[in-house]
Amino acid sequence: MSHHLLLLRPDDQARELAQLLQQRASGAGIALTCSSKSMVKISSFDDPNYSLRDILRQPWDAGMMVSVNAARYFAQQAQAWAPECAMPSARWYAVGPTSAAAIAKVVGRPVNCPWRQHNSDALLKLPELQRVKGQRWLLVRGHGGRELVADTLRARGAEVTYLEVYQRTPVSLDATEFEQWQQRINGIVVTSAEQLGYFLAALPKQALSWLEQCYWIVASDRLKQLMPSAVHGKVAVAHSATPFAIADAWQQLLEQQ
Repeated sequence: MSHHLLLLRPDDQARELAQLLQQRASGAGIALTCSSKSMVKISSFDDPNYSLRDILRQPWDAGMMVSVNAARYFAQQAQAWAPECAMPSARWYAVGPTSAAAIAKVVGRPVNCPWRQHNSDALLKLPELQRVKGQRWLLVRGHGGRELVADTLRARGAEVTYLEVYQRTPVSLDATEFEQWQQRINGIVVTSAEQLGYFLAALPKQALSWLEQCYWIVASDRLKQLMPSAVHGKVAVAHSATPFAIADAWQQLLEQQ
């Protein structure tokens, strides 16, 4: 059986994953092709609530950037609007190693992240995030992101400030693209709730039978819960959204089949 995977992630992230999957497939003598599609368009967002210069001049105990995009747009805006300001000399956190590396490049400091599982719940279990009473935290994120980390830190006694530096808009899907997927794709990889939501919303009603025939690799149990119940039997949950974790989950799924 030949495998045709659809990777629902931005091109730069999909490229690295596709290369790793191809290596694993050729090592196992499996024919594999990968297509990628990002259902989300990312662009800069100027937070109306805060001046970036003011943010950079304030003392922070700790900070977190929620994603590679948060780090990228934070850096762009700092360079454009406050080039004379130094990066905050706070303790920095990330949910996983990919975003930690991107943040470290921007702030020029070490960045902590959970070791085994790479998600917000694992981050909030770190011992140093249990004792935050009276600390000032800066959370850099996209416009209208999830509230879990901020709500939890506030409940533990921290003072949390959001800075929103990018925004997301859904990407449309044309009919010919969907028809090609139906004919070729038999596996789908998704690592973000947003990509999944926009993808499902963009598909025509008759797509469910095709989705049921595909096997799925997702990055968390939370993502699996967001999927149509009809496909739950063919979903493999990876340990995280990193390429290695996704490739491991894919290999294990094939071995089980």
